[in-house]
Amino acid sequence: MSRTDESSPVGTPASASPTRLLVVDAGDESAFRPLNGVGGIPGPVAGYPQFPDMTPLWRDAGVTVVRSYDWVSRLDTRNNPTSLFPDWDAPVDDPASYNFAATDEWVEAVHSIGAEVMFTVASSIPSNKLPAEDMDLYGRVVERIVRHYSQGWAGGPSKPIRIYEFGDQPDLGPLHFAGRPDEFYAMYQAFCEAVRRVDPSLTVGGPATAFALEADAPYREGFLEFVRDNELPLDFFSFLWFTDGSRDPLDYRYVSAELRALLDRYGFTHTDLTLCYWNYLAVPSSSAPAPEKGAFQAATAIYLQDTVLDHAFFFRADSGLDPHYGFVDPGGVGTADGAPDERSRALALAGRALRGHRLAVTGGDESGLACAAGRDGDVVRVLVANYVAPDVALAERAEDRFTFRIPIGTERIELGLALPPQRPELASAGVASAHLDVRNLPWAGRTVNVTRTSMTGAVDGPHDARVSDAGDLQLDLDLVPQSVFLVEIQAR
Repeated sequence: MSRTDESSPVGTPASASPTRLLVVDAGDESAFRPLNGVGGIPGPVAGYPQFPDMTPLWRDAGVTVVRSYDWVSRLDTRNNPTSLFPDWDAPVDDPASYNFAATDEWVEAVHSIGAEVMFTVASSIPSNKLPAEDMDLYGRVVERIVRHYSQGWAGGPSKPIRIYEFGDQPDLGPLHFAGRPDEFYAMYQAFCEAVRRVDPSLTVGGPATAFALEADAPYREGFLEFVRDNELPLDFFSFLWFTDGSRDPLDYRYVSAELRALLDRYGFTHTDLTLCYWNYLAVPSSSAPAPEKGAFQAATAIYLQDTVLDHAFFFRADSGLDPHYGFVDPGGVGTADGAPDERSRALALAGRALRGHRLAVTGGDESGLACAAGRDGDVVRVLVANYVAPDVALAERAEDRFTFRIPIGTERIELGLALPPQRPELASAGVASAHLDVRNLPWAGRTVNVTRTSMTGAVDGPHDARVSDAGDLQLDLDLVPQSVFLVEIQAR
């Protein structure tokens, strides 16, 4: 099966030529979509000294918002010493009943780089997946937590958190929620009512569904029907998507369009669409070399700009060390001790490029050769990614479904999900180099500094270059498979 989208603005069709002409028009500006969120643990904290400090990378990448789910900040529905509310028999109004210290430090770390926090309310998975036993009590506890993080109750952070998400992959078989859908809905209602009691202007959403293309599902249509019928707020609908089953960076265009249409059909035309986690691979048994992952990251960050998404979070923008599961997540970046690799550099290069004013670009394709450009003050940046899908992604599928097994302790949980139709256009066009033609630069006839930075860490420059009297600058790039380059042109 194949799919096409004639409205896609990503560039020209794939060509058989080994050299691709990429044209950037610095005089044609528009806005970037605000899609530079991440999920991950900011750094070491008391009780968790093993986590490397990710804030320098996040600052370099221009991260704007961080999802808190993989922190220790989980509200377990049963007694748990690491939960935000460890003892459900404790007095709700007593600040001493809460366990805020580590989470507060991470909130402050995120705020220190100028980013916001999207605070996720979910149970302490994998140790417990049960629904709340007393919805009234649950709501009162949620209210105190929100007051702490939004209004400073019990010594909360000085800068308020304004975005709250409920749930995390409730449809992931028995792994994340061991209750009935109606129990999940009731918890969402208690969550919404609690947040609104604190401040009706706070942003709320959910449910972070894992299987976004499963039709007539409890955590898609069922959830939306409950929210609509009970007139509950839903400022954003959140979902996850990883490409273990396709290795296709344009999955996100297809999935987001399907979900946007679903929201509109249910009357949620003003509800934002939030991709709360994305990455190349998520299944623990999946693997790929770091350069392949990094090239996918950069290409996907570019392609996401031409989707209907309102917000997106790359997962996970840390070393992959996990305080809950006890393994290193394959979605991490860098090494276990925080040293950079192609994945962390791709995150930084994409974040640096996709800021300021977006510039028009032609010449990219839908086969992994992606290009984006932006102007940020006196710097023009051009990001080029040459992602080449592996052979396993190009073999014809028997069906558009992916089945996989997740090991949790001694358990082996088998799951499956619907995939977007397979695209024959995913096959690489075999581009080996690019001729970059940057036009209408504002520094006509002047000398500028040009720097080329590779995902490998190699930096070439700065070198002097002269902009033509017409405002043009010509550059050439060698593009081996699984490569990413950032070209920066800076006025002198």
